[in-house]
Amino acid sequence: MALLARARRRPARAVAAAIVAAAFVGGIRESLLERDDSRYVRAVARRVVEEAHATDDRARVIALRDYLRTHVNAVGLPLEGRPFLRAGAADTLRSGKGYCGDVTRAFVVMADAVGIRAQRINLSGTAQHVVAEAHVGAREEVIVDASNPPAIVDLEPLFTVMRRPEFDDYYTLNLKRLRMTWLVTHLKVDLGPLSSWTERPHAVSAFLCFLLAVLVAAAIGLRALVRWLLHRRGWVHVSNQQALAERGLVPVDSPPCS
Repeated sequence: MALLARARRRPARAVAAAIVAAAFVGGIRESLLERDDSRYVRAVARRVVEEAHATDDRARVIALRDYLRTHVNAVGLPLEGRPFLRAGAADTLRSGKGYCGDVTRAFVVMADAVGIRAQRINLSGTAQHVVAEAHVGAREEVIVDASNPPAIVDLEPLFTVMRRPEFDDYYTLNLKRLRMTWLVTHLKVDLGPLSSWTERPHAVSAFLCFLLAVLVAAAIGLRALVRWLLHRRGWVHVSNQQALAERGLVPVDSPPCS
């Protein structure tokens, strides 16, 4: 019986070990992709700011916004079959293609590269739109629409944008994709440093891969620890039928106890 139980445990351990290894390798791969994309986006953002001779936050925001309006559009892009984790900022910049959410993601990551805090704002109502909210001063926040054509041409505070008849709600997290718009309205959360991190698909994927590896490894370790504690306290007994048979204490072919 003990040998049978051990034989059954070995494939499970092998599968768990394979999951840990695969998740860890996947996490490393996604981390390397994120590193390369971050370098590319940082180089583009700094070049744009330098060529625009932007010396303050407002000028840098306008320079990045205008660059994206000029270089990215949604012409020819499909509306269906898009992945849950959208294209990263580097992919959008390289391809020159993206919807309002993709352009906003690129703006948030580019703004972070030049020292400007920004985060996504989802606008809803008779029209659905995604924009960014950027900090251009100690206490000033403005809505930035980097889409082409833009629904919001100039830099405006959120409360001004909400006076438009086409918008009646806003939220930082995309509650529509999460099917939670019925639960809360007018939700804006300052995510701080996470606002840029959440706009990096490779970084999110790397985190999930490493988290999976840690959880599975922890489950394996916890199971082994529990078995050791139970055995130490005498609540369970581990027998080795093969060893007993070699010592002549039980027949080799003795059936397991029922």
